[in-house]
Amino acid sequence: MAVGNFQSRRPYARTRKCAGLVLALFCACAARAFAAPPRHRQSPPQITISVLDENKVAVPHAQLTLTPASGGAPIRGETDANGRAEFPSLPPGVYRLTVEKPGFYPVSRGEVALAAGHRVAITLPHQREFQQRIEVRYTPPVIDPRQTAAVERLSSRDVVNVPYPVNRDYRNVLPFIPGVMPDLDGQFHINGSRSSQIDERMDGFDVSQPVTGLLDLRVSPDALRSIRVIGARQPADLGNSSGEALDLRTGMGDDRFRFSATDFIPSVQSRKGLHIEAFTPRFDFSGPISRGRAWFFDAGQGEYDLSIIPQLPSGADEAPIWRWNNLSKVQWNLDPSNQLTGSFLINRFTSPRNGLDALDPLSTTTDLAENAWFASVKDRMSLGSGALVEWGFAADRFNSSSLPRGDAPYVIRPEGASGDFFETSASTARRYEAIANFFLPAFDWHGRHRFRFGLDFYRVTYDQSLSRGSILIYREDGTLDRQASFSGPPSYERNNVETSGYAEDGWSPVERLYVGAGLRFDWDEILRQPLFSPRLAASYMIGKDGKTKLSAGIGLSYPATNLSLVSLPLQGRRSDIFYAADGATPLGPAVVTSFAAGPASLGAPRFLNWSAGLERMLPGQAHLSLEYIASRGANEFAYQETGSGPAPGLPSGQFVLTDSRRDTYDAFRVTVRYPFLRSDQVLVSYTRSRARTSAALEPSLDSLLFSPQLPGPLPWDSPNRILSWGWAPLIRRFQLEYAVDWRTGYPFNVVNQNQELVGSPGSRRFPDYFSLDLFLERRFILFHYEFALRGGFDDITDRRNPAVVVNNINSPEFLTFEGIQGRAFTGRIRFLGRK
Repeated sequence: MAVGNFQSRRPYARTRKCAGLVLALFCACAARAFAAPPRHRQSPPQITISVLDENKVAVPHAQLTLTPASGGAPIRGETDANGRAEFPSLPPGVYRLTVEKPGFYPVSRGEVALAAGHRVAITLPHQREFQQRIEVRYTPPVIDPRQTAAVERLSSRDVVNVPYPVNRDYRNVLPFIPGVMPDLDGQFHINGSRSSQIDERMDGFDVSQPVTGLLDLRVSPDALRSIRVIGARQPADLGNSSGEALDLRTGMGDDRFRFSATDFIPSVQSRKGLHIEAFTPRFDFSGPISRGRAWFFDAGQGEYDLSIIPQLPSGADEAPIWRWNNLSKVQWNLDPSNQLTGSFLINRFTSPRNGLDALDPLSTTTDLAENAWFASVKDRMSLGSGALVEWGFAADRFNSSSLPRGDAPYVIRPEGASGDFFETSASTARRYEAIANFFLPAFDWHGRHRFRFGLDFYRVTYDQSLSRGSILIYREDGTLDRQASFSGPPSYERNNVETSGYAEDGWSPVERLYVGAGLRFDWDEILRQPLFSPRLAASYMIGKDGKTKLSAGIGLSYPATNLSLVSLPLQGRRSDIFYAADGATPLGPAVVTSFAAGPASLGAPRFLNWSAGLERMLPGQAHLSLEYIASRGANEFAYQETGSGPAPGLPSGQFVLTDSRRDTYDAFRVTVRYPFLRSDQVLVSYTRSRARTSAALEPSLDSLLFSPQLPGPLPWDSPNRILSWGWAPLIRRFQLEYAVDWRTGYPFNVVNQNQELVGSPGSRRFPDYFSLDLFLERRFILFHYEFALRGGFDDITDRRNPAVVVNNINSPEFLTFEGIQGRAFTGRIRFLGRK
């Protein structure tokens, strides 16, 4: 049986009608783009400037400024998908040319003589840790008049310099991007979104876990060229999300061999004797295969960590983990207009005592093993006359297994757990992805148009095997309160096929106005509904100096179907027997917990997002950004308890998938980036936000919490947040680096000894979080090679921010906070190559 909100389907008729009108307009624009110009009309000679990177790949959206040497107003332009900017009416003369784009070093040419028919080629290099000594200056954020989306970026230098905790995992730097919020489970959220509802891509391909939608793949931080977060006004090519996207771009070699290494010396700890605490070496090696034509890039990373829990007895207090990953890439320029790129990423992880902490002793841990690989190939080809096509194919596989230490019952008491963990599991998830994107030549029709469209195809397969034991729950007085056992099939599988298409037109009716109109189509074999997502955004440059931009937009987004959620009915059942105060007398028949789902009969989850933003260049090249974001979810999937229990006072345990959940998010954010001296900068950001849901509980067979579905704050709701980071030079080649994060504490639930919810969801909060990380780094030369040594403190104020709380109201340790890290000294050494 499936229960749904069928009245919510009414807006689909209006959506399809609107989508049809937009589609008709797109067809007219595409026909105009493909149509050949009349023969009697001949285009006048024009000046063309081409911008390529160091691998001869076109750089789109680069900002060009031509300033007449004789004086006068500057002329601005922007490169298209082929990296070309055309100036058909530029007067001949001598100009000063400047080319800029975030993530690249700016290029300036003092005197360039230009005349009709001239073609100028510019090489715009990516920002990186150059081994040779060059003058590197900070590149301020460029106000792009044709960028309607709300985008926050980190360059490779930011990833290296920001002193974020556990810097061997790039995911830990994501919360230092305004709008990105971490949670207590190590995942992240963009503008209030759920982690499973973010479009996560690396080099243009989906890299999220195919079943859960989480970002589990790891890559060395040194492999990243840039990290982009699209938090609002998402273009039509990005989908399968609630309206947010993460875009990772990895590096490539050039015509010079380069090698660097980081953290190749292990750290030690003196807790309960002398031990190796961590050994986390990483390296990258790149260079030419054939100079000027083919290059390679390889970045690897290893990790050994040993956690020692002081509260546990010797011999049962150590939790080691091993991990390694490696990314290999090759680019081959088949000809000047055709670049072929291939990549292969592999991950391995082992944790033989997973879950060990002060409240969970050795017997409750599991032997966890995870491995994954990702492979891709992409071809990018210019078709001439400004047209471009790119196609690609990717495949990935995620394996996971978890084995408990024995088959004794798992015991839960108010003061902690004991016994053996109750679940043995093994799973395999695979995804096959094909993409194609087409960029048509720009054309004039009531203004300038840039039209593009594309297709995506996914096939996902999922196999899971499960075996569960029993669980015993005791009261504070030692009597048995509840006994849980499981039944169900030993294995199951669930597959899905997804297809998507999009079309988008970028229209400049006048010089300072840009309008982006897009339409996206999605379909999968689980929902079996055609989903149309119209999106509209615009930006307007206030004034001719290019220093102020106003943006606004509205759009509809459909997140990808979450296979882990709709697969819950395949996992079997749980039977709970509740006991009276004597711990021996059952209160009634067993409560059987089961799940039922019929997603095809429900409304498709969707989000309506609207936002407005203002960008302004301030004196001293400071960049100010103001952003208001609102998101409204509808038809979101959530399990609701139905029916009555087998006896008075007992829950029913019958959960049915509905489309009744509504998530809401509102935020206002102000961000300032301020540069000073050469390559140094400071970022300061404040966010006021509110993230709530109509269904705050996440029932599952593994969750022992019984409660009707209730509204409340999302677990990552933090109404106030101040974020700041930056670096500045000191004397004698020292560099000061800092990061500050203050935010309202996260909400948490309170339960009683019967594992029943007390009060409303999120009724209590953790203490406010505050962390100041302060580091010094110095570069030095040793044997003609350059090194960089950094040392400093995470949480230098020793705020001791907790991550775990005893939330059982019947426990004598109620509201005792655990998982406290406190002040910690960490160091890093980098080998940067020959001076």
